[in-house]
Amino acid sequence: MNEDKNELARIIAIAVIAVTVIAAIIGAIIYDNSRKSKPVVMKQQEATTPETVAKRVNVTPVESRIITREIERSADTPPAVTYYVQAPTVEKAATETSAAIKKQSPNLPAAVTKKTDRTIVTADNDRQKVNVYKISLRKAHKIKTGMTYVDNHAYLNAGYQAGRWEGLAHFNAEGFKGATVMYTIKEW
Repeated sequence: MNEDKNELARIIAIAVIAVTVIAAIIGAIIYDNSRKSKPVVMKQQEATTPETVAKRVNVTPVESRIITREIERSADTPPAVTYYVQAPTVEKAATETSAAIKKQSPNLPAAVTKKTDRTIVTADNDRQKVNVYKISLRKAHKIKTGMTYVDNHAYLNAGYQAGRWEGLAHFNAEGFKGATVMYTIKEW
């Protein structure tokens, strides 16, 4: 009788853990998708100010400094794609380009409509042009799975990584057998 209760408790515990993990995965995906934004139109000078980029593009201060540094570096490099838009002002051209990107217009070059985490459209009045910056952010959350083989025993692993921290849970045919927590001390 006690064995049946223990077995039932173990099955319920595994089911609760599985549902919690699935809910966490779905929540992380929904949160990540909600952070993705539509193209943001701003002036070229605003795109080189980290505080403005952080607020307008919905990124962290560290990510905004990286973005502005890359935008400043790209000023001296030739564009990947050039195309022309008829508009009365540069600001109007930037707004029209942003709207076309939102609608995934087939008239735009593929480089402009490709999927990225963030898109910044800038109006550069000094050079009379519109710049489109496609930004792919570093993915800070990772879900992992794998196998471990120790002392003639195989274990299924399920893990989650947030930034530099990683946690793994180890399972075999009888259920949960242990856990591992790791910290990344160097990245390159």
